[in-house]
Amino acid sequence: MFWYLAGMADSRSLSERLSKLPPGRHLVPRDFVAQNQRERMLLATAELVAERGYQKTTIELIAKTARVALSTFYEQFSSKEECFLAAFDAVRDHLEDLIRAAVAEEDDWPHQTIAALRAGLAFFAAEPDLARLCLLESVSATPRIAIRFREAVLACEPALALGRAELDDPDSMLPETEDAILGGIVSLATRSIIAGDAEKLPELLPDFADFALSPYLGAERAADLSRESLSA
Repeated sequence: MFWYLAGMADSRSLSERLSKLPPGRHLVPRDFVAQNQRERMLLATAELVAERGYQKTTIELIAKTARVALSTFYEQFSSKEECFLAAFDAVRDHLEDLIRAAVAEEDDWPHQTIAALRAGLAFFAAEPDLARLCLLESVSATPRIAIRFREAVLACEPALALGRAELDDPDSMLPETEDAILGGIVSLATRSIIAGDAEKLPELLPDFADFALSPYLGAERAADLSRESLSA
């Protein structure tokens, strides 16, 4: 599903990037047609929300941009919210795959954490529309969408909490530490996206790494690893 969304960073217009089935009668299986239409609607939703915001993006606009009938939209989704959530989930799942592959290349927790941050920052830098959809619009679109975003953030806590093993006394760290770190990371990324500097996110990797590692490794070791992160 994600292959439509992942192509949003190229320079072609949306109309050029959307797949278009041949006109008239053809022998394309119905399930392929339905999947094609679904992915076009997800792409249209992501781009429209990034451009106009969630509230000003309408179902009619999504259908028109994706070049499908309004009835086709309702065959796939019950509401704009359902369509947005499907797009969000597609991005989340793909990003999880990218991070999992990046982390698998590293042997220890500090470098795994840096690898995860690098993969996430690189992805959002290459896909600024998806960065806005996931990190900005999802927070305020609707309560249900905000909850989905919160769940995605909380899902990162166990991997971050592995850093407690680096401490002499893991129990000395407050239970809410991981939540606070993740909140700070999201906040740092959001500032760049709001400023229109999403493409510069990878340059901030040392700052993100230092922020994430310091509570577990101490300021000095975290700073050393953070300085090394850009050359890796």
